[in-house]
Amino acid sequence: MVRFTRLLSCGLLLTVLAACGGAASTPTSAPSATATTAPTEASAAATATTAPTEAAVAQPTATAASDTTAISGTRTFSHALGEISIPNVPQRVIALDWMYLEDVVALGVQPVGAIDLENYPEWVDLPLTIDSSVVSIGANPSPDFETIAALKPDLILVGSLRGETIYDQLNAIAPTMMFNPYLKEGEGHPYDEMTTTFSTIAAVLGKETEGAQVLAKMEQTFADSKEQLAAAGLADAKVLVAQTYASNNAAEVRLFTDNAAVMEIVKRLGLKNAWSDPTYQVWGFSSVGTEALAQFSDIHMLYITEENNDPFQSAAIKPYWDSLEFVKAGKAHILDSQTWTFGGPIAAEVFAQRVTEALLSESK
Repeated sequence: MVRFTRLLSCGLLLTVLAACGGAASTPTSAPSATATTAPTEASAAATATTAPTEAAVAQPTATAASDTTAISGTRTFSHALGEISIPNVPQRVIALDWMYLEDVVALGVQPVGAIDLENYPEWVDLPLTIDSSVVSIGANPSPDFETIAALKPDLILVGSLRGETIYDQLNAIAPTMMFNPYLKEGEGHPYDEMTTTFSTIAAVLGKETEGAQVLAKMEQTFADSKEQLAAAGLADAKVLVAQTYASNNAAEVRLFTDNAAVMEIVKRLGLKNAWSDPTYQVWGFSSVGTEALAQFSDIHMLYITEENNDPFQSAAIKPYWDSLEFVKAGKAHILDSQTWTFGGPIAAEVFAQRVTEALLSESK
């Protein structure tokens, strides 16, 4: 089974539906933001460094305002389970989802531990460096509680997919904040949840200034990209954003819906989502077969697939793929397989840059 297929179909808490009939449907279980191929044994220590391929994304510079020595006492913050009291400013943070690992490092803080660092650099390419001192807290699907306790954390960050079943165990070790990026219909938008969570983590860590800088830089990147795309005649262009992989000699496709964080980014770039699913998809995508793509003509498709294993180029699928109107028009683009669609503001900025670069390449 190939690497990207395993990420999409065999990761923690994710059941990718075999929707070869083309009908969009709701998955029976959720896609983990850290879905990876899990090693059989947890490593007590591991390093993961990702290359800064997008030079325009920089880590924030510490300022006098971020001096946490002036912050003391117990403060109260909101998270998915209500309110939680956090004493002083946490110094030993553990991140049990890759999104919160990204958030912490983007704020200039190195956690003492994080989930599944062995696999992180295979799936995520962001201009952030994870220090070699950060300990890997086991592999998906479950963290190593003995390692967590041994690290003596004073704050644990976890997503609801993992945290709902182990929250009490974690909170018995250290104050634990749980966040839920997968919202039900009417509960809000995942993009807003992402930025709110990032700002909350920044406040907990006494990094409000750095947090504001990161979010402002992200918004500026969106604005710059929107201007470039408009200048190229791509304002209001209709796009499909997808992840795809091979399954049983067919291509399975995830088409992102309007309630996905990445599609809010697309909107902020001045683009429109060409895909509409009448059924609310809580995970932010519809699982369809390749036949669903035949309905589209004057659109641009941006899809994430494994390098050197594009299922649309397989002998069984390529003739059909090549017959699609947007493919014949040169409007189908591969995004790097490490383009992370379930991340925080740095991942959002990188995603925007890669979408912009792909679309602007059409006019070159």
